[in-house]
Amino acid sequence: MSMKWDVFRPREMARCDPVVEAIEKKEKAIERFAPREYRSERERFYYNYRIMPLYRGRLLTFLETVSKRERLKDNPATQGRELFLTLRNFYDPRRKASPEAIANDPGFRRKFKEVYRYFYNRECPLFEEIADWFLRAGS
Repeated sequence: MSMKWDVFRPREMARCDPVVEAIEKKEKAIERFAPREYRSERERFYYNYRIMPLYRGRLLTFLETVSKRERLKDNPATQGRELFLTLRNFYDPRRKASPEAIANDPGFRRKFKEVYRYFYNRECPLFEEIADWFLRAGS
């Protein structure tokens, strides 16, 4: 009787997930334009979330927003607002934090600035303006 070990089975099953495949496609698209010196940071702080089922959909939405770099050139304010909302949904999937808490959170401010650095190699637009817009919009 031969013994068969499915050592690689979980990874193969994960690849059959259409969301994981879409995430991998977005990662490849982003890696074409994103700065290479921040590749390890993107892997550690963002791409790594693909292994957690709760974050897969949110990660895909986040990566889709990040991949719209044309909008960053055409309308940076709109892109900044969309990134702010997407990042909020990514890090607060159950929406436990109030809009005021998010707008005043120094950790969220740092993460928002890091998105611009890690994905676009740019300085972040004024976080305070986007946070004020967020509070006025009542999201």
